[in-house]
Amino acid sequence: MNSDIERRYVLDGGSPEVERLRIQSLALEPHAESLLDEAGLSEGASALDLACGPVGLLRPLSVRVGPKGRVVGLDLDPAEVSAAQDHVRSLGLSNVTVVQGDAFHTGFEADSFDVVHARFLIAPVGRAHDLLTETVRVTKPGGLIVMEEPDSSAWNCYPPSAGFARLKEVIRECFRLGGSSFDAGPGLFALLRAGGLDQVRTRGVAIPLYDSHPFMRSTVQFAASLRRRILENRLMTETELELAVADVEKAVIRPETWMLSFLVIQAWGRKPKSAPAAR
Repeated sequence: MNSDIERRYVLDGGSPEVERLRIQSLALEPHAESLLDEAGLSEGASALDLACGPVGLLRPLSVRVGPKGRVVGLDLDPAEVSAAQDHVRSLGLSNVTVVQGDAFHTGFEADSFDVVHARFLIAPVGRAHDLLTETVRVTKPGGLIVMEEPDSSAWNCYPPSAGFARLKEVIRECFRLGGSSFDAGPGLFALLRAGGLDQVRTRGVAIPLYDSHPFMRSTVQFAASLRRRILENRLMTETELELAVADVEKAVIRPETWMLSFLVIQAWGRKPKSAPAAR
């Protein structure tokens, strides 16, 4: 990364973050597909997946726009771009291209895409209005804008795990200290309405997890990508962090343990046929 996003992005890159994003995207993919179907994605459309990471919504978008449509995935991190390109090749998604670029300054011409999707970018970076402004700019009049952001209120472990609770607290604090908020999801509906979009809708999704599902380790995976910030901000000592991670790892493999993922707030709307600039 080499722009303002690098300075503002809370989570460190590298292999642990690529793997965390891969697991997260695959766990959420059925709900992303349902979202696209409810929002109304047309065959033959052009679609942009902003900050797509290693997986994003590239496959669901590819399937829905069909061979006459096109999908562009964009991400700033070269490692995630490379992983996404490998993902596209492995699935044979011939209508998908992945490029490196800044979601806040994409470089695409105005009114380029029928659909623009952005997931989990406001939470780690902030700059919600800047993101919406660029999203509206590159969307065609009448086109669809879809955003997804998290809300930690549902995120829990049953039976309770002290390590899980501590890591969740520290993760939320890291985002806050970075000038952003893990709980960006509830603000999406108002954001899209303030941006002048038509037909704004929203819904929330939380996933029950059990049987040692890989997404049950999400607090551990976030902690790995936030380790430097956790220690630099003295939110935990190395020993405290290791003990919390070990507690979650033990909880995950217990057959009686189940978890609820963080809530994913999904919001969408249409750019007006004669759209004002996002406010």
